[in-house]
Amino acid sequence: MKPGSSLEKDVQEVYSFLLNMKDEGVVVGNTVFMTGKSGVQHEVDVYYEFSRAGIRHRVAIECKDWATPVSKGQIQEFESKLRDIGNITGVVVSRRGYQSGAQAFAKHVDILALRFDDLPTLNVLMAQRLTAVALPDETYMGEPFWIIMEVRGGKVTGSHYGFKDPGSDKRLIPLMFSKYHAERVCREAGLDAERWVVRGLPRFALRAFLLTLELYEKRMNAAAIVLYLPPGARPDAQFVAVQASREDLIREYYGQDLPSIEEAVNRGMAAAEE
Repeated sequence: MKPGSSLEKDVQEVYSFLLNMKDEGVVVGNTVFMTGKSGVQHEVDVYYEFSRAGIRHRVAIECKDWATPVSKGQIQEFESKLRDIGNITGVVVSRRGYQSGAQAFAKHVDILALRFDDLPTLNVLMAQRLTAVALPDETYMGEPFWIIMEVRGGKVTGSHYGFKDPGSDKRLIPLMFSKYHAERVCREAGLDAERWVVRGLPRFALRAFLLTLELYEKRMNAAAIVLYLPPGARPDAQFVAVQASREDLIREYYGQDLPSIEEAVNRGMAAAEE
């Protein structure tokens, strides 16, 4: 294992979580070889790219896991590599920090110089991920579900409305197939419009809800319930209510495997204890 390879894997894991927050097709890899304009092959410790508005964005990350701080000369070498590759943004992550002048030069040539401690730990990372994608605003459309969320100061807090099942005392979080039906649930439950709002769950927000649902099911005695009415139903028709497990929702409505938050947190805690 070459020096710094452990840091490279740590950085790759962090950026994979940060950059795939909205399923935007971000690609993250470590130890990638790129050919520069000079014909020379350059090794990039961690590389990611994504496309937005038809434009491809590329970022090269240099990982320095050395016993001494990164020098200005090493930043200059990295900047030369970036210039040869062309059309790519540079980031340096150092375990030991930077020597005098190194960060100033990095800023001058538009290279982001970070310490590994600047990157989030796993628990913070998971919280940021869920905050970024689990809090839909009023512009989001349901794909296919709509949900009721708590709002404070004009922004949703991340808390979902739920009602208690009289039979099991379990908290049930309703999912509806239309905004119209979700608004009816709000009215019939007598919810305060200043505190509760209807939000659509596009695919990336549904993913975040399903990640959160694991904690609801395992730690909070809560579950999801799908409320449905056929088209043209009478205004006073009762909803068809079907309790749905996280596994069923993932299989039938999301369609791809999802990671387990609990398993990820447990792995992070175990690694920290080693």
